[in-house]
Amino acid sequence: MKPEIWDMFIKIGLTLGAVFTGMATYFFTKVKKKKKKERKEKDIVSPLLCYPPDFWMTHTKIQESLTELRLKVDCARTQLTQFHNSGEFFNGTGMKRLSLTHESLASGVAGEQKRSQDLLMSMFMLLLKHIKDNNVAVYFVDDLEESYTKQYLESSNTIAYGVLPIKQSSVIIGFVMIHWCREAKAEEALKDFELIVDWMERTQTLIEVELTNKASRDSIKV
Repeated sequence: MKPEIWDMFIKIGLTLGAVFTGMATYFFTKVKKKKKKERKEKDIVSPLLCYPPDFWMTHTKIQESLTELRLKVDCARTQLTQFHNSGEFFNGTGMKRLSLTHESLASGVAGEQKRSQDLLMSMFMLLLKHIKDNNVAVYFVDDLEESYTKQYLESSNTIAYGVLPIKQSSVIIGFVMIHWCREAKAEEALKDFELIVDWMERTQTLIEVELTNKASRDSIKV
C-alpha cells in the first residue's frame, strides 16, 4: 500500500476517533448534568417545604408577634418554647421535655435555639413555678435562688426576664418569654411596667389563638 493511502487511513481514523470521543464526552456531560439537576431538585423538595400554606401563616404570625413584643418592651430576646414528650423513665412515667420553637433577636444578640432543644422540664423547676403563676413580672437573675434555671440564664447573658404560660383547653403547652441582656435596658423598661404587662398578655393571647386554630385545622384534616 502506498504511503499516501496509509497516511489517509490514519488521518481518517484519527478524525473518527476524535468525533466519537467528542460525542461520548458530550453525552456523558449531558447525562451527568441531568442527574445533578435531578439530585438537586430532589434535595430541595424536603418535607418542610411540603407543608400547607396555613402552616407557614401560623408560624409567620407567631414570629411577627414575638418581634413586635421585643420591639415594644425593648428587650434582647423574645421566645416561644413548647412542651412535648420524648420517651419514658424506667417506671413508665413520661419524660416531659421542652424545646424552643420560635425566637426573635435584637441585633448582635446570640440565639438560644440550638441549645434549647429536647430539654427535661425537671431541670427548670423555678422557671416552671413562674410560668404556673401566670403573672407578668420582671425577675432579675441575680436575685434568683441557686438553681439550674439561674445557671442556664446566666450562661445566656440574661440579666432579667418575664414569662407567661401558653395554654390550649386550659392545659399549659408552653410559654412565651422575654429576656433583657443589659441591666440598664431592664430598669428602663420597668419605668413603664404597664406596657410590659399589656404586650406580654397580647402576645400570649395571639399565640394561644394561632396554635389553637392550627390544632383545630389539623384535626379536621385527619
